[in-house]
Amino acid sequence: MAPPLAAPDVGPGAEDLRAAFDGFVNALKTGDLDGFYAAIDGEAVLMDEDIPFRLSKPDFVDHIGFHTRGTWESFAWEPRQLSFRVAGDSGVIAGYSTFRGKPVDAGFRARYMAFTQGWHRGADGWRMVNWHQSPLNGHILEASPG
Repeated sequence: MAPPLAAPDVGPGAEDLRAAFDGFVNALKTGDLDGFYAAIDGEAVLMDEDIPFRLSKPDFVDHIGFHTRGTWESFAWEPRQLSFRVAGDSGVIAGYSTFRGKPVDAGFRARYMAFTQGWHRGADGWRMVNWHQSPLNGHILEASPG
């Protein structure tokens, strides 16, 4: 049985960061990729769980495009156990997520990950400047010996 999911932990002043994140997640859930990409800063650095190197925003857009151009019938990214913190115009979101998907002509897949995102508040609102996610099995199976 899975442990109960904790309510989001929103630190002082982080309500608007939470709202920006919710918009980002909802854009992906509804297939609004333009809205999803709009939340990502043009100079963002991204580290995705299935690519072994850093991605720029154009690289990430291309990576997602690969999956949406006939590779997957459906997919979803579900964040859980979130923590939000703001210091000045910088924000950090940390949590766990599940990527679920149904590849074309293949079985259902699920990946369980830990992630962090760095966000910056500018004149036009919050934009993600960094996203790193990695599979939980690497955190568990490859942990340092005690």
